[in-house]
Amino acid sequence: MSRPRRRARALTGVGLCLALIAPQAVAATPASAGSGGGAANVRVVNLQVDGRYDEPLGIDNASPTLGWQIVETRKAASHPCHRPRARVACPGDRQTGYQVQAATSESNLKRGRLIWDSGRIPSDLQTGVRYAGKPLASRERVVWRVRVWDADRRPSDWSGPSSWEMGLLEQGDWAPARWIEYPGRAENQPMPIFARQFTVDRRKQVGSARLYLSGVGLHKPTLNGRTLTDEVLAPGNSNYQLSSEYRTYDVTRDLRRGANTLGVELGNGPAYVRRSVTNPAVGRTAPYSWWQSQLKGSGSLAADAAAGATTVKLTSVANYHVGGTINIDTGDGGDRLESRTITAIGTAGPDGTGITFTPALAASHAAGARVTGSGNNIAASDASAGAAVTPRLIARLEISYAGGGTDVIVSDRSWRTALGPLVTDAWYSGADYDARREQPGWNAPGADLSATATRRDGTPTGWTNAGIAPPPNLATKLVARAAEPVRIVETFTPVSVTNPAPGTWVFDFGQNIVGWPELRLQDTVPAGTTIRMSPAESLAADGTVDQASLMGGGGSRGRDLFNTYTTAGLPGGETWHPDFNYFGMQWVQVTGLPEGYVPTKDTVRGLRLQAATPLAGEVTTSNARVNRIHTMSRYSFMSNIMSVFTDCPGREKLSYPADYTMPMGAIHRNEQLAAYLRTTMHHLVEGQSVADTPMFGNVALKTPVYDWGYSGRFGDEINWGNAIILVPAMLYELYGDTQTMARYYDHMVAFADYIQREKVGEGADAHIVDAALADWVSADQTSGRITGTWGYYVMISKLAMMAELTGHRADAEKYRTLAADIRTAFNAHFYNTQLRRYTAEGNAGAAGATQTAQALALDAGLVPDSERGAVLDALVELVYAFHPNGDGPHFSGGTIGMAPTVRALAAGGRDDVLWDLLQEDDQPSYGYFMASTTANPGGMTTIGERWNRGDSKNHMILAQIEEWFHSGLAGIRAADGSIAYRELVIQPKVVGDLTSVKGSYQTPAGLARSEWSRTDGRFRLSVTVPTNTTASVWVPLQGGRPLGTPDRADFVRIDGDYAVYRVGSGSYTFTTTSR
Repeated sequence: MSRPRRRARALTGVGLCLALIAPQAVAATPASAGSGGGAANVRVVNLQVDGRYDEPLGIDNASPTLGWQIVETRKAASHPCHRPRARVACPGDRQTGYQVQAATSESNLKRGRLIWDSGRIPSDLQTGVRYAGKPLASRERVVWRVRVWDADRRPSDWSGPSSWEMGLLEQGDWAPARWIEYPGRAENQPMPIFARQFTVDRRKQVGSARLYLSGVGLHKPTLNGRTLTDEVLAPGNSNYQLSSEYRTYDVTRDLRRGANTLGVELGNGPAYVRRSVTNPAVGRTAPYSWWQSQLKGSGSLAADAAAGATTVKLTSVANYHVGGTINIDTGDGGDRLESRTITAIGTAGPDGTGITFTPALAASHAAGARVTGSGNNIAASDASAGAAVTPRLIARLEISYAGGGTDVIVSDRSWRTALGPLVTDAWYSGADYDARREQPGWNAPGADLSATATRRDGTPTGWTNAGIAPPPNLATKLVARAAEPVRIVETFTPVSVTNPAPGTWVFDFGQNIVGWPELRLQDTVPAGTTIRMSPAESLAADGTVDQASLMGGGGSRGRDLFNTYTTAGLPGGETWHPDFNYFGMQWVQVTGLPEGYVPTKDTVRGLRLQAATPLAGEVTTSNARVNRIHTMSRYSFMSNIMSVFTDCPGREKLSYPADYTMPMGAIHRNEQLAAYLRTTMHHLVEGQSVADTPMFGNVALKTPVYDWGYSGRFGDEINWGNAIILVPAMLYELYGDTQTMARYYDHMVAFADYIQREKVGEGADAHIVDAALADWVSADQTSGRITGTWGYYVMISKLAMMAELTGHRADAEKYRTLAADIRTAFNAHFYNTQLRRYTAEGNAGAAGATQTAQALALDAGLVPDSERGAVLDALVELVYAFHPNGDGPHFSGGTIGMAPTVRALAAGGRDDVLWDLLQEDDQPSYGYFMASTTANPGGMTTIGERWNRGDSKNHMILAQIEEWFHSGLAGIRAADGSIAYRELVIQPKVVGDLTSVKGSYQTPAGLARSEWSRTDGRFRLSVTVPTNTTASVWVPLQGGRPLGTPDRADFVRIDGDYAVYRVGSGSYTFTTTSR
């Protein structure tokens, strides 16, 4: 059983933002609409800020973009299409103008004390409307509302108010807060906890209170013992040498008059990943991790350093970086810690030049003083962004009183810290928690934080004053998160519990998920009992768990992957789950329970985690096989939308751009990503090299960058790095966002320049790019020259579009010309005119004529018009000819080729081929994933990484058929050239034995719906088109004829086996008959 997540189903606003100049306002009509016949037929709902519907706190976009939706009011009784019980917009209604008002409070908004009044803007724009009022300062709250004018130019009522709040926009706003840590902590000591006690004057009333907090790697804050948020794994993954995310918490209602205690627990997260973090006491001797954080410079001063010095002599200069940070610590708790930016590195020793930095030292430091370094923040040839950063935090609590005045509490040495009950925390390997080390009530008001405080087991807690820590890097900025937070979104109770060996219990959740196992001991278990929980995506032959798919390297990267909980012996039982890591898992194996303790299905629950992106689309059909593949695909997407997109939730947990850009056609139909992709773009930009080397402008193979650098096969790849161009294009095409492309235009150009400078061939190979990874994980490999040149063409075409949109017209013309030249070169090099298909050698040979080669050319529009039919025929032939392990058609594409193959077949009207592909059971096929095996009884429940079921069992890259379920079977897609789904095509494909399909997609304007069925010689199609949207509806005739035309629908033509209609917003039902 599972409890479905409850996620906001609000819809993103819609509209085009084709110019960066705001339209001019015109005189507005009176502020409130009347009633009766003069009332507008629409009202405004679902206000959003930068793609977020949850009234975000602490944003750092000084010019946020606003959006909304409009729905029918049911007030306009005189309107010719008045329908009192309708829930969708009146057909034909549209927005003809809007007005936005903003103030610093709801009362000021009502009283007209505004900081912005747009006036009436004659526009149908519903998203991407930039705030253009008074410049906003840190902490400022903005309350806003909007009204619109309908098709008859009647004003709506004002929407209800919504709000956002600015964060700390300048780094100086954090002062005098300092980064703090547990002083002198070794990597194998328990994780630190921090507490700060303070008093709120009982005579004063708190007006508002905000906590700004960034804990590296991950933090969990409490106030007076209460967890402050339902967000988990905060503040999220970052490139710590450039930025660390912070959170803003509204703690107004959590404060008490009198004594208060602020508590923070820290975990390593992805900031400190080392296989040397062990715990032999529980068997953690070889912790697994895919990569390791780089240990940077450490040592001590080899000679005294005087105040005013800009050079120091060190015992070692290894692993320091120009542009990085050097930290000199006198060892007195950090009071005299000095961090400086390195400008030159020489040799070590008393006669060496050591390290030169800026600015000069403020104090003197004696020989022997501890010295450390940071990673390289300019992202050159090594992955210095993956520098190890030990746990630390920075915090600022601001309490504003209703009668005036403010108290500010910041992180400094006055905070108390101790080593807590989390004995081990490893991002990959797992956590070890010892409940005996808990100090009950440590974060409650009046808690004992003295040196005499004790834990449950009577041992001293060991409270001490915090030490001042350096920032991860002097270049590290504290930034707000644009994307939705990670939350617990679904809870699973096991479908079965087995006992494959004495003392070994295996819990099956029935679904491969990503998250936490929650241990729930409902009876008293003796103190000191250590219970191990081992996750897995598969089973071994003996019924125990097989963790191979969660690990890589064949043991060379470690083998321990589990959580342990050591009991405190509490009466009535104990409950625990990890806080600072997560696993992929369908099964959890539990060992260590006391003899005679028989667990039940309630002993372990699965808590599924995901970034709380709103639901976008749904599809269900009459075919169980299609429905199962859809569910498998959906869970793969949801499993890899965490703080960042990931490739898989176990083995790597890294954000490879092609793993989300290539299946985006499927992903965005399941999840709304208008806000999430903004954070993705931030990480891509931070993953771009700014080094003064030939690597300038290159984007790492994965961002945030934790391992591997910017060169070689796994660092220098066009179809992964070009996400820095593709993501802003996706934000525009899917959601109408032009702000992101404008903000990062120079970064996009820098990557294009890098590709042209370093990757494009010369002479006979002009405009040809060889992609190192070609069509990754494909069943039939395609030439990297084909995939690379295709990727070059796509990214330059998108860049030309965005150059035009952002006013760079000369660039736009240059890139359009370049794209045309690439297209010509692609066909000259790879199109075999005799075979009439694309090959690795073009007219020089037949080798390399893969499905992917044909599909890439078709999908990108590279094929000459006269040859499209021949190339489509070649693709179909290659699909049916590829059966390496049996008969029938099979996909052969991988990361790069799958989505274009699906789209090319669908666009060519060969949905029958896609249907045939779904029926196959032998490798490579979806049926092969679904087959019951010893490892996966009942079949896999998510889409695997490789067609042979190898490696991860939970990947997005082969789930690209999901796009067709929505755009083909349900038939909902954006019209060619349409932005933000403003123009729809609803064209369901009736294939195979399907008798019914229901599908929906939350466009930025609202709900688009398609539902069809066929029975007794009749076909029935019901559609819904959201407000401010038009659609072409293609009704399948299946050899029959239409039975009339619905009201307000315009018949256009018969096109093949379809009757085509033109409709505005509203709901319609079409019927055809074959009799």
